[in-house]
Amino acid sequence: MNRKIAIFLFFLLPVAAAGPLAQGRRPGPNGNRAAGDSITQIIDTRVIPHLPSWPKELVKMYDTIEIAFIGDIMQHGGQIKSALIPGKDPSDGNSYNYESAFRHTGKYLKEADIAVANMEFTLGTMPYTGYPQFSAPSAIASQAKESGIDLFLLANNHILDKGRNGLEKSLNIYDTLGVPYTGVYRNSDSEAMENPLVMECKGVKIAFVNFTYGTNGFTTPEPYIVNRMDSVKVKESIARAKERGAQMIIALPHWGNEYQLQPSSEQRRWAAMLFREGVRVIIGTHPHVPQSAEIYLTGSHHPRRYGEVEKMVFYSLGNYISNQSTPQYTQMGMMVNVVIVKNNLSGEITLSGPQWRYLWCFRKGELEPHYTVVPIEDMLGKSNGVSQANAEANAGDEDDSAAKGEQHPAIMDEYPNIKNNTHYRRMVNTFEYIRTLKPVKVIR
Repeated sequence: MNRKIAIFLFFLLPVAAAGPLAQGRRPGPNGNRAAGDSITQIIDTRVIPHLPSWPKELVKMYDTIEIAFIGDIMQHGGQIKSALIPGKDPSDGNSYNYESAFRHTGKYLKEADIAVANMEFTLGTMPYTGYPQFSAPSAIASQAKESGIDLFLLANNHILDKGRNGLEKSLNIYDTLGVPYTGVYRNSDSEAMENPLVMECKGVKIAFVNFTYGTNGFTTPEPYIVNRMDSVKVKESIARAKERGAQMIIALPHWGNEYQLQPSSEQRRWAAMLFREGVRVIIGTHPHVPQSAEIYLTGSHHPRRYGEVEKMVFYSLGNYISNQSTPQYTQMGMMVNVVIVKNNLSGEITLSGPQWRYLWCFRKGELEPHYTVVPIEDMLGKSNGVSQANAEANAGDEDDSAAKGEQHPAIMDEYPNIKNNTHYRRMVNTFEYIRTLKPVKVIR
């Protein structure tokens, strides 16, 4: 054996034999993630070109942590009425069935190591109501958990819609579910301990900093705390993340102007400040429509090679599910998958190119008996697991193989006559228009 290779393997063999680390993707925080991760199970021949034919199982050079984000989960009156199980007591939070809300997306959420959603309502206060002051049954949160959501974002403009009672009931329900939440705290002591939320996955500490521009004029009842869009406070949260050993800081602002496809100047100023403070990923909510995004590379390289992404901002993911159909684009949202890469040899933590899918919310009766959300390209029969826009954003690069994703059956197969559906055609026309805007920019 070549002496250099022998020395190299001497240092690598402990990595290959390190129990679960060498056996494929480990479960995420909720322990139910699918096994297998093609990115992390191979020797990267770009880094080790002199060992291109070595067995895949011998060395696991990289681990990846995939975090899926969806936008605003809304609960308008029509959604609540549709979810009520016939004959059940409407005052019982468990008398509602929201399975259809995640039927076509749950598979993607469960494939991620961590899945995150913005919960834009309060829970448990009767009577259940939609706009303008939201209160939803606990079943929507239970279904979100069952469908793969691992983290609830609560800092938004509707979290105080039902006052102290609504806030307390909401937190009690989330605590009972056992799913982490962030952006809202019971008192100053819990805020000091839990803001920001730091989650550890595959040995990587990830900080989530969630805050909102406001709460529709409602004052936060003492001793509760809702994270506000206060630059001093947000900077303090970022500093705490660093003190607590966070290796990746993700900001989750509830910001911007509703129904605008482009970010405001204020959003851009805040994004620049967050990047200066050490945030690497920004995922925004609130405008109820998908806004543009920017992916910054470390140099003139390919965005899907490990460590080539410096930072990124998706200004708004739009609605995940709602009863809105106007203004235009409110039925469209995004699911964004951020990929964090850990080099098991050097310990370096970097970002790989994100993946994103456009989603469409069909209201009651438009596709199925109840409200449902579909990945648009699955609906169109492309079935590649990742939006075609990923490839378009990187047009001209020599290799986009990492964007292909896992194969899933096309939803269209379930609806052979769907092309005659007026709502389907509206979805297609909206999607084609958004694609012409090339909203995701790769900046070198």
